[in-house]
Amino acid sequence: GLCVKPPSLDKPGTPEHIKKYRKSFNEEPGVRQLHYGVAEDPKREAKFLYGKATAVSDHVVDTIKYPAKSKLAEYNNDLNEAKYGSHKREPLGMPMPRNYAFPEKVAKEEFRFGAKTLDSEPAKDVLFPEGGEKHEAPEIEAQYLKTHGAFAPGQQKDRAYNWPVDKTSHRFGYVENERELNGAAKCVQPERFGSNFPQTKILKKTVEDYIEVTKDELGKGKNLGQAAEPGKVFGTKVKKPGDDGAWNAALCIHGDPSSAKEIAPDKDLGTCTKLNCTNAIRKPGDEGRSFGVPTVRMDIPKKVKKSVADHQNYGDEPEAIELLFPTTFLELGITEEDFNLLRDKDEIKLIFENIGFKYKIGKFQAIYTRAQELSKSDLVSVRHFLEAVKELHFVEQSPFTSTD
Repeated sequence: GLCVKPPSLDKPGTPEHIKKYRKSFNEEPGVRQLHYGVAEDPKREAKFLYGKATAVSDHVVDTIKYPAKSKLAEYNNDLNEAKYGSHKREPLGMPMPRNYAFPEKVAKEEFRFGAKTLDSEPAKDVLFPEGGEKHEAPEIEAQYLKTHGAFAPGQQKDRAYNWPVDKTSHRFGYVENERELNGAAKCVQPERFGSNFPQTKILKKTVEDYIEVTKDELGKGKNLGQAAEPGKVFGTKVKKPGDDGAWNAALCIHGDPSSAKEIAPDKDLGTCTKLNCTNAIRKPGDEGRSFGVPTVRMDIPKKVKKSVADHQNYGDEPEAIELLFPTTFLELGITEEDFNLLRDKDEIKLIFENIGFKYKIGKFQAIYTRAQELSKSDLVSVRHFLEAVKELHFVEQSPFTSTD
């Protein structure tokens, strides 16, 4: 009981002038959240409205609305309006009379203005003709080629030049009668082809030495005239691991400390070096103390009815692995907590009977006794009872169990 709900300690409460800065001040259910800057401002009335009231003036409807007149006043107004030419040309609610003298056929009901549209081919037949591609006449195709450049796929462009030759079969340029192979190689090294052999050239040794020093040989280092001895290697020999004084990559990373002081860690290792932010021990007993408030509040009792605005984790929320890999019974609303909840004998018996497992009195008592040993309590959970059932099933199926 003390682990779940620690004894209440008489701790001093938060001062009134500090409460407005605490999160708990705005997290109370049913209380309006206020910024701490306006928390102590005088309260407004319930019907208080911000802003400036609009000055009273005439309404738009009253300003636009035409004042009602009597029938006699409307008749006198029509007589006065009849004097104007605009009233005669454009009477209210009627089209403007043009006084056109139309022929008699216009007065007939079946008369229509405009020219009748002639019937033509449907657009579908033009785009997709029935017999496949539809070819225009040669003179029409020539017009489209000139105006729109509508060449058919793969059609050669014809500029209508008057050639003295047949352009369909004539080829311009020079054609070799017999094709010559390896032409470039013969131009560079003519002595290597046919019955010719490379000529032997005898030069002076000074010329050969000059060529050897000034030109690079394929696959060999350039001769700079050092006259090196055969088998001689220049540079410093690399020491192998294990040799005295050998230096390798590990020594380059870790160094070669010569004293225990250089191997020891720094004094501020694992401590905060920021000014005024160190967790200094102020009194005995705080050596292993963890400062701050834990993220998962298992040190305070869980609320019976948690508010939707309460974002505090009391240790009863699912872990990340349960969200990624939910259990099989989660879709039925059964959580892992339901399997681990301690229950009495009657409730355990009722649960297993409802799922189709009915045990005799003696067998059920034996399983329940074993489950009590696993739970180390008078009450057992569904998980403990299942473990006891598995053990009993293993004993019954064992080949060393006597059936007499």
